[in-house]
Amino acid sequence: MGRRQKIFLIIFIPFFVFLTGALTFGLYRMWGRSRLDSHAEALRAIQIEEQGTEEESGLFLEEGQVLYRGELYEYNDDLLTFLCLGVDSRQDIQKEKTPGAAGQADTVILAVMDTVQKNLKLINISRDTMAKIKIYDKNGIYLYDKEAQLALQYAYGDGREKSCLLMEQAVSRLFYGIPIHGYGAIDVKAVAGLNDLVGGVEVTVIEDLSRFTPDLALGNTLRLTGRQALHYVQERDVESEALGANNLRIERQKQYLQAFWQEVKEETKKDLSIPLKLYQTASRHMVTSITADQAAYLGTIALDCTFDGEDMLSVAGTVEKEDVYEEFYVDEEALYDLILRVFYRRIS
Repeated sequence: MGRRQKIFLIIFIPFFVFLTGALTFGLYRMWGRSRLDSHAEALRAIQIEEQGTEEESGLFLEEGQVLYRGELYEYNDDLLTFLCLGVDSRQDIQKEKTPGAAGQADTVILAVMDTVQKNLKLINISRDTMAKIKIYDKNGIYLYDKEAQLALQYAYGDGREKSCLLMEQAVSRLFYGIPIHGYGAIDVKAVAGLNDLVGGVEVTVIEDLSRFTPDLALGNTLRLTGRQALHYVQERDVESEALGANNLRIERQKQYLQAFWQEVKEETKKDLSIPLKLYQTASRHMVTSITADQAAYLGTIALDCTFDGEDMLSVAGTVEKEDVYEEFYVDEEALYDLILRVFYRRIS
């Protein structure tokens, strides 16, 4: 091989490797966005089939433009929306379960990412929200629809993909048919490991949980260890005569998530492998529709997204209690306002 050929190869090979990698990553990002949109379209197709034609159902609030209180709105196509579930399951989340006994979705959050404005919002939905859910027998055969607590919809799937898809349908229906581009369900048992990976999360306790561990007394400020973090985001007083035990837990979860996000960002500055370590820890306790190409697309956006206390939102409503269990009834007007504020642009 001549000297010129060697020089050419020395220059060309690294450039070729870089170009190939860049093209592959670019294709991954392009495919990722396309597949996320396909997921939302598949959910829409199911809803149309159930409701009849789009024109007859009136289900899809985002179609065209919306006139509300004298203001005109249009759906924001720059958004990607994901359903995030915290599951309290006595069995391994990785194993298929019997419909009706597949665990419950104790935490229900819609994560809304604006891919242009680079902003992330989290909408916390009470697990006790009364909504239309689908009931299946133990063989997975559909029986009927029923108004019940939203958390129960997860139980009537398989504890994996089917449960998540059923929850997607129920939440999208509750939110007037908004598109949902993917889901992730994680067992609450993963919280302890994730917490410790970032060196713990500091909080000031906003609800007395000293009956679970003395350090979680009201007003105490501490850096939570794994076990303490699990108690802080999971426990609620189901035997209390006072209403709103789950709403108090939601406030703790919002507080913890915001503090956890800050810890992740700080620790990642010191160790760039933190996101990968978090994913590896979570993956052992997680079921998700997000694939590698979708993760590549989302990862490049999420790094630049802003997120603070004002981006933690909740669905408003009232709590009632019959017998043992609380029921949360959504304030429909407040929900409509929330949907327009988060998912729409005002155009006049």
